[in-house]
Amino acid sequence: MEPNNEAKRRLLANVFSNIIEIVLTSLIGLWLTRYFISHLGVAVYGMIPLVTQIAAYFDLFSRSVRDTVGRFVVIYFNQNQIKQCNIYFSTALIFIVTVSLLVCAPLIVVAVLLPSIFNVPAGHETSASWMFLCVLLSSLLIAVTSPFLVSTLVKHRFDLMNVVKILSKLLRVVILVLCFRYLGPSLEYVGWSYCVMGLFLLVGSMWLRSLLTPQLRITWRSYRWKAFRDMARMGGWLTINQIGALLYLSTQLVVINILLGSEEAGRYGPFVLLVSLLSMLGTAVANVFTPIVYEHIAQKKMDVLVHHSKRSMKYMGLIIALPIGLLCGLSSPFLKWWLRPEFADLSPLAWLLLGPWIVNITVRPLFSIYRGLNKVKVPAIVILSGGVANVIVSVLLIKYTNLGLYGAALALLFCLTSKNLFFTPIYTAMLLGRAKFIFFKDMVPALLMATLVSLAGLSLSRMYDLSSFLRLCAVVLFLSILYLLIGYRVAMNKEDRTFLLSLVCRR
Repeated sequence: MEPNNEAKRRLLANVFSNIIEIVLTSLIGLWLTRYFISHLGVAVYGMIPLVTQIAAYFDLFSRSVRDTVGRFVVIYFNQNQIKQCNIYFSTALIFIVTVSLLVCAPLIVVAVLLPSIFNVPAGHETSASWMFLCVLLSSLLIAVTSPFLVSTLVKHRFDLMNVVKILSKLLRVVILVLCFRYLGPSLEYVGWSYCVMGLFLLVGSMWLRSLLTPQLRITWRSYRWKAFRDMARMGGWLTINQIGALLYLSTQLVVINILLGSEEAGRYGPFVLLVSLLSMLGTAVANVFTPIVYEHIAQKKMDVLVHHSKRSMKYMGLIIALPIGLLCGLSSPFLKWWLRPEFADLSPLAWLLLGPWIVNITVRPLFSIYRGLNKVKVPAIVILSGGVANVIVSVLLIKYTNLGLYGAALALLFCLTSKNLFFTPIYTAMLLGRAKFIFFKDMVPALLMATLVSLAGLSLSRMYDLSSFLRLCAVVLFLSILYLLIGYRVAMNKEDRTFLLSLVCRR
């Protein structure tokens, strides 16, 4: 069953708005990395990705709450049970505000002890502590924001949410640049900019709630222990799932900082940024399909759900294959232009870290099926086990071999990609009562297209000097046009092309 024209237009608008938001986020992230390194130096810059990755553990709390309350509210909303929606919405918000207030005091203690825990460059201990405290406080503000964003999930209005996100990030850049210019470069101003961004997101999400779903109201009387227990059972496993996911990447910077020093962490940090941006792009596109999955589950349309999930995987893979292929194939000239020529020797690291994400992101649409069916226990145990294994393997490869940064990349390659290549599609198929390998075929077009782009970019970078901005842009444009033509005619079948055209054309 195909969606109607209005649903198709809304789907297209959400996908494009998410891509625009991620592209802008990527450009801001790339520019800020270069800006920080030039104003602070590599060693001091290394503290920024380290702290933001630690803050990601607090962000997992907000993501778990958002996914949990979103699942219950969307299903009850589609069943026209507004009273139940208000119960789950109010219960989640009251809980997360209470927890956020309770953790403020421990955060202050950890911020004071930060220089004694990590390798902080001399003379920057106080500013690093302030940055740590402010960044984590902004994470708590974002956590409080998460229940309000359920309105955009219910109404499929990710475009409005992206406007708020874009404005908040632009505001953060303005605050940061003004502080660096008139007060001098310092880590504490990085923290200030995060706090301003968090406040703006909170106000914006509250406005979206009143605009889109005024029937969702916050009242103390709506708090129910039963609703809390329902969300706690699901949210607890989702939190474990998120912890496992963070163990794959965030802890690597901590391990590198402790074992190899802040200088090497600063060299590894830009690659963590690129992986985070790719992951954000995958999450943003996958989130567009999430409410559709919930609606199919609420209406018990499992055949439609399988068809929708297979198509979503294929489109997701083809969307992400282009940037991954470009980043891998053109990694050497890109690193020379983006950072400095001395970073070009880390080009193989880009292949090891970025290449496997074609698999890790292509399977993202299947994650919402876990949540929609409330079958999150087994995936949580698997991803947590893999995350712990990743930390152990990273430590062993860095400490007992000469691989250095490449040891961390290899550990991630083995532990994360094997999980998403085998467990995720097979377990999802079993949940839906389908053949175990039903989703494997939908990963092949993305793998082939990413490989072609990577090899083409690598060949061109060896034939020509592409380290200048204009030459790099020209090659990216050339390869992108070829990719779109080949992808449309070869990687897509007739049904895929018909559906894609129906999204663009009104008739």
